[in-house]
Amino acid sequence: MLTSVEQARKKSGSPLGKIRNYNEIIDHLSSLKSYEYSETAVQRMQQLDKALNSPSSNIDVILVCGTNGKSLTMHFAAKLLKEEQFKVGISYSSNFLSYNERIVLDFESIANKTFTDLLNEVINAAEQANIASTSYELLHMAAILHFVNEKQDAVIAEVGYGGRLDALCAFTPKIAALTRVADDQYGTLGTDLDQIAFEMLEIAKEKSWFISAEQSKIRLQKMKSLADSRGVLWAMPIRKLSALPYIFEQLYGRVASLGERIAQIYVEDIKHKFSPFLRGNLLATEKGRRGRPTLEAKRNSELNPIKTLKGFWTEEFSLLKGRFELLDKEKPSILLDNASNLDALNNLFLGIRLLHYQKPLKGLNIIMGLNKSVDATESLKLIRYLLKKVNGSMLFVDLPISANVPASHSAEHLTTLAKDMNIKARACESLKEAFDLAKSNVDERDGLVVISGSSDLVTGYWHLRGIKKF
Repeated sequence: MLTSVEQARKKSGSPLGKIRNYNEIIDHLSSLKSYEYSETAVQRMQQLDKALNSPSSNIDVILVCGTNGKSLTMHFAAKLLKEEQFKVGISYSSNFLSYNERIVLDFESIANKTFTDLLNEVINAAEQANIASTSYELLHMAAILHFVNEKQDAVIAEVGYGGRLDALCAFTPKIAALTRVADDQYGTLGTDLDQIAFEMLEIAKEKSWFISAEQSKIRLQKMKSLADSRGVLWAMPIRKLSALPYIFEQLYGRVASLGERIAQIYVEDIKHKFSPFLRGNLLATEKGRRGRPTLEAKRNSELNPIKTLKGFWTEEFSLLKGRFELLDKEKPSILLDNASNLDALNNLFLGIRLLHYQKPLKGLNIIMGLNKSVDATESLKLIRYLLKKVNGSMLFVDLPISANVPASHSAEHLTTLAKDMNIKARACESLKEAFDLAKSNVDERDGLVVISGSSDLVTGYWHLRGIKKF
């Protein structure tokens, strides 16, 4: 059976283009610029969508942006929507071991054959139309096309960097969500946090719902005024933490709550289905109904109890690979986290403290590399505070050299700064050296080795283990 683009080309008499195998697709994607934040990026995405017969018009689009927590927000929202019997695909903007991880259906990464067929179709469509797309654009477009082919109700897509000049701004989302804005965003998106928040708000279009877990009330009020002026539908911001299992409520309760609100808006305001489950109340009243529930409603609730959100998270809670991933079957335990900015590192260190309070750690070694976009001194202040609460030391490594990754602070430089701040630290020449040293430094049963500072280091750990694909 011919794909949509093949059918279109057959009609026009145009060539179908080169057919690449899986490895050739990977090489091609890796040879491209990974991301571009510009007006032309948005235009390219619009052109690519049109070249593929506009699949984005056949699926509901939900966009998620913010400094941190995007992937987990999407993961949580998709779990809830599945519980409500909706079919939802997820399109991530990053990966650890393979590009397949970016296209997720029913919480499984796309298979190699399907990935190869999809990317051949998308790449050839781009080449036929002379569109010089980035790998970010091709992969998101392939995800949307795949989810349309699989008759999904919606796609939840991760906005890579910002707002109006991100390629995903080519689409009109039903819902746009902002996790939060942190100091780490200074630069491309603006020179102050208000300006950055306004920029991120641009992913929402007229009549799109907008929901945020931003914590600054003043900033939220300014954003609401801007949203109202542009005809964006403003949803009440996130205030509470979801009832996740300990220790995760404090770490990810806010993004889980954002996921709950995304799901509720989609179910009730987009699909117009009443959901007492997502309202978090067994006897929640439908819109338009007032007063106490009837005796019949009470009896029905007793005979047919609705799963509560707390019960759901008790049974269904899970995190993603590389995001506070605790490998507690290893000896010693390994904690992997792709935290790569101050806001994310602060959350990681809170998590380490909570693990220590739950069960005292007998030795802590943190293996870390930092790119130069991260303030080294501020990072070390966070580390110093952590190590006052939990006895441990640092092992610094250089990050792998990559065309798409900022240069890293040298391990020697970080070690010198750390020692000046009375932090136990050592520079290592490789991740393997650091890992071997860390394992020997902590208790095999109750010690903890943490690998963080960059997704490249998490990838490096799996490579050390000989794992090339999840």
